[in-house]
Parts: sequence; C-alpha cells; structure tokens
Amino acid sequence: MDNQKLILFVVLGLLSLMLWQSWVEYNAPQQTAQKEGNTATEQTLEKGAIPATPKTSSEAPAPSSATTELLSKPVRTGEAVTIETDLLKVELNTYGAGVNKVWLRKYTVDIDHPDELFQLMRDTGKNIYIAQGGLLVQGREFPTHKTLFTASKNSYRLADGQDTLDVEFVWNSADGITYKKIYSFHRDSYVIDIKFRVLNTSSTVWNGYQYNQFERTQPATRRSFNPAGMVPSYTGGAIYNEQDKYRKIKFSNMQEENLSFLTTNGWAGMLQHYFVGAWLLEEGQEYEMFTNYLAGNRYFIGFKTLKPLSIQPGAAGELSTRMYIGPKEIRRLKKAAPGLDLTVDYGWLTPISSPLYWLLDKIHIVVGNWGWAIIILTMLIKLAFFPLSAASYKSMANMRRMTPRIKTLKERYGDDKQKLNQAMMKLYKEEKINPLGGCLPVLIQIPVFIALYWALLESVELRQAPWIFWIRDLSAPDPYFVLPILMGASMLGQQMLSAVAMDPLQKKIMMAMPIVFTFFFLFFPSGLVLYWTVNNMLTIAQQYTINKKMGV
Repeated sequence: MDNQKLILFVVLGLLSLMLWQSWVEYNAPQQTAQKEGNTATEQTLEKGAIPATPKTSSEAPAPSSATTELLSKPVRTGEAVTIETDLLKVELNTYGAGVNKVWLRKYTVDIDHPDELFQLMRDTGKNIYIAQGGLLVQGREFPTHKTLFTASKNSYRLADGQDTLDVEFVWNSADGITYKKIYSFHRDSYVIDIKFRVLNTSSTVWNGYQYNQFERTQPATRRSFNPAGMVPSYTGGAIYNEQDKYRKIKFSNMQEENLSFLTTNGWAGMLQHYFVGAWLLEEGQEYEMFTNYLAGNRYFIGFKTLKPLSIQPGAAGELSTRMYIGPKEIRRLKKAAPGLDLTVDYGWLTPISSPLYWLLDKIHIVVGNWGWAIIILTMLIKLAFFPLSAASYKSMANMRRMTPRIKTLKERYGDDKQKLNQAMMKLYKEEKINPLGGCLPVLIQIPVFIALYWALLESVELRQAPWIFWIRDLSAPDPYFVLPILMGASMLGQQMLSAVAMDPLQKKIMMAMPIVFTFFFLFFPSGLVLYWTVNNMLTIAQQYTINKKMGV
C-alpha cells in the first residue's frame, strides 16, 4: 500500500500522455484529403451542386431543364466586389453573387504576423470554403450561384457612424423579371443578412424557392493516438433544430449519402477550430436541410425552402436568410441563433467545462487579462476542493510519519511480501490510516482538470491572448519553456513534501515523473501549463502547512 502515490502519478502521466497526443493531433498541419479528383481543388472552384426544385405537392412541376444546362455551361468570369466593415473583409463576385473570400479583421494568422489577417473563406487553393445560393423557380429561367449578375460598384466600406451597409447585385431574366440579391452588413456583427428581391414584371404568377449552401473541401489531419472521446476538436458539418438538437455531420457521412432533414427552425453550417459558418433559418417556414458530395473532394451543406413564394404580376416579393461567419465567441453565438453556441464543443465533459468557462469569462471581465483570470480561477477551484485536498494531504502526512516504522517492517520481513503487507495493513488499522486516502481525493479532481483543458483549448477568446512578459499567446506553447520547467520543479517539490517509504524502483519512477510531465507540457497551451503550475504551488503551500501542523 505504500505505492499509492506511484499509482496516482502513473494515472496522471497517462492522462498527460493522452492530452499531449490530442494536442499534437489538434495542431497538426492540415493537408488536402487524398480523394478521387483531388487535383481539381487546386484551381479556382468552377462548378457546384444546385439543389432540385422542391416538390411540396402533387401539382408541383418538375424542375426546369435550366438546372441541368447550368451545370454543363462553361464558367464565366465575374468581377470581384470587396466589402470592409469593422469586423470583416469580404470578397463577393458578380459570378453567382456568392461569398468567395472572408478575412476576420480582429484575428491575425499568428502572433508574429499582426498585419496578416486570418482568412476564413477562400475560393482558390487546396482548402476551398465558400458560401453560395440562389433561387429555384418552376418553369422559368432563374438565378443560381452560377448566374452572372451586375454590381454598381466594386468596393464598399462601412463608414464611421454608419451602422448598416447594403451591397446590391442585379440580374434580369429573358422574360423581363428583375432579380436583386442584397447583402446587408452590420457594425459590430458577424451576421450578414441576405435577401432576394423579385420584381415580377411578367404577365404570370411567379412561384419560387431559395437555397443557400456552403461548399468546402475536406482538410486532412495527421492521424495519431486518440483516446476515445478525448478530442472534441472537429472540422465538418453540423445542424441544429429544436426537434433533433445539435448534430454533427462528418465529411464521411456526406460522402456516404446525401442527407436530408425537414425542419421549421435552426441552422446548418460548417465548423472548424475556433470558427464557424452557419445559415440561420427564419422561424415559421418549412425547410429542408441537406448535404451533398461531388467527386473532387467537394462537400456541401445548406438548406432550401419547401413552400414557394408567390408573386402576382406587377408585384414584388422577397426571400431572405441570414449567415453567421466568424469566430466562436459564445456571447455572439448565443445572440445570433439558438443552439449556435453548441459549436463551442467541449466534448463529453461539457457539463463541467461550460460553467468553468462561464466563471473564467466573468473573472476576465473584471481583471481584463486572461492569464490573471486563469490564476484566479485556479485559486477558486483550489478553494472549492480544499476539504478533499486537506483530507488527501493529511493522509499523505500520516503516511510520511509512518515511514520509519514501515522501513523497520521491510527490514524485518525482507522478501516475504505477504507477511509484509499483512503487517502494514495492521499498522494502518492501528493508526487509523487509509492508505488510499491520499489518492482518491486527487483522482476526483482529474475530470475538472480535463474539463478546464478543453475549455482553454476550445475558447477562441484565448487565441493570441497575452498574459505577461514573454507569454503572448495563452493558446500556444511557452516559446521559452519557462512555465513547463517551473511546473516540473513544482511537481518535484510536491514529491519531496509528501515522500513515503518506497523501494528503489519506485523511487526511480517517481523521480522520473517530473521530467516526463515537463516534456509533455512543453507542447501544451501555456494557459493550461499556467493553471497546472499555479495549482502545484498552491498544493505545496497547503501540504507544507499541514505537515508543519502535524509535526512531520
């Protein structure tokens, strides 16, 4: 029973190994998936899937042949239209009037390149990610994401004092109907309003639907050891509605079959680490959320309306939607749409991670620095576990007090392990010592450590967030390894304060633990290492106080 600490540190070591492996996979360089026709994604995207016209009743006619014809038409080159707001830099294009490029003005590629904005969407290269949409009209020529529109300007900027900026694209059909696609950008918002305004100048009733979708190529990540359930990091599709709640749709699911979900609310989008793009559905309409896959590593997720908008001759009407494209900032996500905050995925420990992040955020609001917020949160967690920790450290102190007597028993019984264990159990019983008392309370705290790990790893608010001095990014490893070394030293200090009698092999293993942990933590986010280091220092202070009171 004198190896309880050894068992504990082995468990913690395995935990650190799993988290380290997860961190390596989490930050592995992304490469294009090696799928059929993959070379097609290395050029500008040329063609996209157009959903079929919905059939909501037996009277609904089949889709017009224009859909098939558009897919086979040669690509026409459009003109770029750039928009700048306080948060976004967006490039639209008159060809399709879709979103081809998005840069986030509050986020840079990395801390060393402050002038290079992070690009979330792009229509060229290997990792294509764009937003597109159009209309589906029965028996008429209609605009899709392959239609060539016109725009009055090629650049727009949200001016000081201006809260909303509208960007308009126009297309006139052969039968005299005018279609306007209007993007509305808002100050301090990642939500973009998109609407199709239809002016029916024909002599017949206009009936039409809208569709919107994201198209993305699948990035491939390096495979490594991945304990089940330990890695909530995710890149792929997702949907949410009040009936089915939150559901991930992996690229493999899209490739296996085209999926369809009927709903009257929710959102459909593409997720990645720290960022999300989502179509936000308006309440009160009937929708079909769908996925699609085309050869060449091309994946689609989006929606289309199921009931047509009818516009009488000489009248006008609108079909509208909203798109969120930006960071997974929880407060913005909750404001944008119900359930969108679920994209901040803490995995199977969400019930613990969510309140931990909530508390961390509240502390940050007060202190204004995420590093100090982590330190204060660590102190509060330590305070919450104080009774358990005190019981653990008292048990360790009692075990240390018994070290001379245990050593005597080992000398007396030599290699007779059975008699030695019996004698030690008798000693523990006489002294009212629980040999597992120092281990179990600490093991109970491990889920909190894992939960905080994912809260720190998944929160975009900590991306490139500085603490002090050389720690300029709490989501990245310490560039000079100071915190990991301090963590290893504090771990060694813990061992010295709670050392008990061990055989030579156990001593060697225990002495190796700080070295092993230090190596793992070289690659951990510095915010997590800061938490662990501060926790160790508080533990040393508590253990020292208890040892002193017990005269150990």
